Amino acid sequence: MQAAEHIGQTLGKLLESHLQGAASKVDFHLSDFVQHFQQDVVDRTPRARLESELKRYLVHFPEVRSFRVADAEGRYLYDASGTLADVNIADRPYFIRLRDDANAGLVISPPLVSRVTNEVVIVFARRLQDSAGNFAGIVLATLRADYFERYYHALDVGPHGVIALWSRDLALFARWPELPGWQGRQLPDNPILPNLQAGETTGSFHGASGLDGVKRIFVFRAVEGFPFVVTVGLAEAEVLAEWQRRALVYALLGVMLVAALIALMRSWVMGYRQAEALAEKLAKDFADKSRESRALLDSIPDPAWLLDNEGHYLAVNEAFCHYKGLPMDQVIGHTVDELFPAEEAKVLRAGQLEVYRRGEPVREVVWLNLRGKLSPFEFLRVPVYRDDGQPRGLAGVAWDMTDRYEAEERQRLIAHFFDHANDAVLILDAERRVLTLNKAVTTISGYNLDDLRGQQPRFMLESFQDKASLDGMVLMLEEQGGWRGEMRAVRKDGSLLPIFCNVTSIRNDAGEVVNWAVFVTDLSERKAAEARIESLTHVDQLTELPNRQGFSRIMGEWLAAAREGALILIDLDQLSRVNDAFGHAAGDAVLRRISVRLRKILRDGDFLGRLGGDQFGVLLAQGTRPILAEVVARKLLDAIAKPVMIEGSDVVTTASAGICLLGSDGHDVATLLRNADNALHHAKDAGQNIFRFFSADMNVRMAERLRLESDLRWALSRNELLLHYQPQVDINTGEIIGFECLLRWQHPELGMVSPVRFIPLAEESRLILPIGSWVLEEACRQNKAWQDAGMAPKVVAVNLSAVQFHGADIVALVSQALQSSGLEARYLELEITESVIIEDPERVIRIMEELKALGVGLSIDDFGTGYSSLSYLKRFPIDKIKIDRSFVRDLGRSDNDAAIVRMVIGIAMELERKVIAEGVETVEQLEFLRSHHCDEYQGFYCSPGVPAGQIPDLVAARRA
Repeated sequence: MQAAEHIGQTLGKLLESHLQGAASKVDFHLSDFVQHFQQDVVDRTPRARLESELKRYLVHFPEVRSFRVADAEGRYLYDASGTLADVNIADRPYFIRLRDDANAGLVISPPLVSRVTNEVVIVFARRLQDSAGNFAGIVLATLRADYFERYYHALDVGPHGVIALWSRDLALFARWPELPGWQGRQLPDNPILPNLQAGETTGSFHGASGLDGVKRIFVFRAVEGFPFVVTVGLAEAEVLAEWQRRALVYALLGVMLVAALIALMRSWVMGYRQAEALAEKLAKDFADKSRESRALLDSIPDPAWLLDNEGHYLAVNEAFCHYKGLPMDQVIGHTVDELFPAEEAKVLRAGQLEVYRRGEPVREVVWLNLRGKLSPFEFLRVPVYRDDGQPRGLAGVAWDMTDRYEAEERQRLIAHFFDHANDAVLILDAERRVLTLNKAVTTISGYNLDDLRGQQPRFMLESFQDKASLDGMVLMLEEQGGWRGEMRAVRKDGSLLPIFCNVTSIRNDAGEVVNWAVFVTDLSERKAAEARIESLTHVDQLTELPNRQGFSRIMGEWLAAAREGALILIDLDQLSRVNDAFGHAAGDAVLRRISVRLRKILRDGDFLGRLGGDQFGVLLAQGTRPILAEVVARKLLDAIAKPVMIEGSDVVTTASAGICLLGSDGHDVATLLRNADNALHHAKDAGQNIFRFFSADMNVRMAERLRLESDLRWALSRNELLLHYQPQVDINTGEIIGFECLLRWQHPELGMVSPVRFIPLAEESRLILPIGSWVLEEACRQNKAWQDAGMAPKVVAVNLSAVQFHGADIVALVSQALQSSGLEARYLELEITESVIIEDPERVIRIMEELKALGVGLSIDDFGTGYSSLSYLKRFPIDKIKIDRSFVRDLGRSDNDAAIVRMVIGIAMELERKVIAEGVETVEQLEFLRSHHCDEYQGFYCSPGVPAGQIPDLVAARRA
């Protein structure tokens, strides 16, 4: 009888482990759903998507009746079965607990009748909530009694034995043999209930069953952490049958001993065989129980194990062997010291000792080198005790945390990149929902990532932006893959946030949009300044013409009245030259004179406005015939091109114009001004004193320009930029004395992109700052590499952009490049264009003196094409003057170019500066330069720019 009680207690522990394993497996799927799809439930994602995920859970755990999701009112939203039942579970206790307790975790119901299937089930459920922590519903799974009954049937407790699963108030849920009529009912006068109420969690008693009257030895066990009790009943008749059979055998043996010695021997043989059969049966039963324990252990998807007090592995599951890469027979009986490297074994052994020291479950994160890589694992170790309360070992399970750590690392890198970006940037998914943003977005708007994640930023615009313009922007994004322009957004505090947005698409190799990049500029300060000015007057004080606001108001009135006409935007090409040469007062005088000329040309009913700076706007009341607008535009440009007398000098300035027709090219002020401005940009790109009509393909070309700029933002990180080197040759000896580094862009789709296309983009977007820094460092590194490889030292020349020169600490950049590469400063030459020099010359001189103090050479590039003053030129600490290729190209055909070249060489000789000519392609050009004492040259006559790998051979060939 005592052995039967012990067997019952062992089975009770096994049943408890089975229930805990099933609950853990269900909770794994519920927790996974909460982690990955909680926001999708809040957003009411279409059923097909979420129900497919629920079905996937059902495939992994088919014993579950179904996985379902209910909303905050208790109505079902999703069902793995694909069919939503029209029931409400808001009154269920498990639903109420999850609704009222945000920290409830996994909630398990007592046995109850399902309102969907009318079956008695137990429910496992977890809470869903929105980003603000508000209750959004629950996700649940149901287990039927037959799941447990099949398992109980597999356990051999005899023909009249019984195994049952009860709630804590002893309502029957599952039983083998089955008693369907008792499911969900309480057994009256159950002797277990007083023991549970007294705080006992396990025990045994003998008695007749209240359900079928069979006398049994009952063992009960309250499942730790769950509201259930398991019972095992072994029939007394079956327990005592073996003892009675043996007693009878022993009695017969006594009789036979009295009868004869032969009978005694025969009885002894029979007893031995029966004992052997009993041993075989017990061994078989033990093997069956071992297989059942093994199945339970292997059902855990993560590594799990059982150790004895000496640290030997008593049992491990298949997942443990898979991660360790060893068969099970090479693990069982060994210790961590025998299976793991010394450092890892030391950490694992310390974790085991901590469990014994604390006497309770212990969690920790351990890094192990498994399957060829170092991976993080979260360990949970639990002490295992004997009936006398002494420890007999410990059990453990480990979860591979690699995916979570890698996700956290990716998130950290993304956050670091964005948080250090100067621009406010949002990255959206293909449906234009926010994936991530940088700190600049939070700074200007007040919204953080938690506020915007998973949402379309459109809601930030709807308060101040009309729906039509938003729909138009979305349409342009879908059709052209990009959009840029000013918008009015709302900050988190509800205030107006004027912004300039540049939205570009990010496509995969198949050309499909996978993400959107949104670059945002805060226009608050600029708009505030404009608002202060516009609040004073609608008239430009300099020219007494309508300013932009007044002009826009007039144009809005035209459109409201459905008047036909044309809009002309005029931009002066060279007003800055007048300001630089004669001062801003002279520039203002030119603007006044031009405004008078334009007014004289226009007729009554036409309107002229100064839209700001050197830009004018004209509204022509001449119908929609392009020829009329073309005639007037030409008259306006010709009038602007007439000389203006300034301080006794005739100053000529030209202009460019963009034209669009009201109605056909736009139906609102913003669109017309934008399209006319687009046409104006194309006119300026085509030259001076030119006008262009707006056409739809201009927006396409602008989008292509934006895409090229977007690609350029990643060109450096993708290693698409490279340097070519063009030799610089001593004109007298023919020896290569240096190289000019030339930036090239190998685009993955467009091939080699001309610097003429991408350098202006880089300067406009200020990408030239990181690109220029890379060019400087790479040129120094390459020059030092040539020297280390045995090539005679040469000078390498690097061009500095005006943006780079004025927008960064160029002295520190040069110093860092020299220090990091190890190149001596005398082998670096910096080429500076005249456009750099004429902007704040005094500051430029100070910077150039600091660069000279480093020991680098300085040269003026494109000399003769700008407007630098010779009085400043003699003060610049330069070493060399470079003659622009435009003068060298026509040396044999243009006396003017020849005279300019002679003049530049003469100036350099007087200033004791060296001269180098670029663009030399013929022997005639070379002879002309040699005859006039030019020092150096570069160009195709010697060699075009070539990759760094070809330079040593080129130098050797030239020397030979």
